[in-house]
Amino acid sequence: MIHVAPVQEIKIELTSAFSMNMSPPDMSQFVYSGQLYFVNGAWYIKYVEQEEDGQTYTTLKVKEDEIMVIRNGLVTMRHSYRPGIRTSGSYAGPGGMMWMDTATKEMQVCYDEEGDLSAVVWTYDLYLNEQKVGRYRISCRLMRI
Repeated sequence: MIHVAPVQEIKIELTSAFSMNMSPPDMSQFVYSGQLYFVNGAWYIKYVEQEEDGQTYTTLKVKEDEIMVIRNGLVTMRHSYRPGIRTSGSYAGPGGMMWMDTATKEMQVCYDEEGDLSAVVWTYDLYLNEQKVGRYRISCRLMRI
């Protein structure tokens, strides 16, 4: 049986912290309007990233042991983050295409009192074209509208 929850309108606070070696992290924060829904054991967060040159449609598919990021538009990417596992994919943006690998260090999936997804946080080391770039910590907080 397919379980589908109603679509919830949400505000998404996405915070990215990037660090190289021992330098202080470079922080970025974005706020998006989006949708949250649950289908077949996975939470889906959908939103649009609006840039000056165009837009990117982003979907986060969240399960207890994996986050899949799917982006289409100005940036195209499909990548899986799984704690303790190094995963491979590609990233295509205005600067061209690069092969990327991530070694996910940790992942937290949080729920509110109703049992709905309320936040996802994951930390990973990023490798582009087989060179380690640095460490990212992504925090995605969700608020019902």
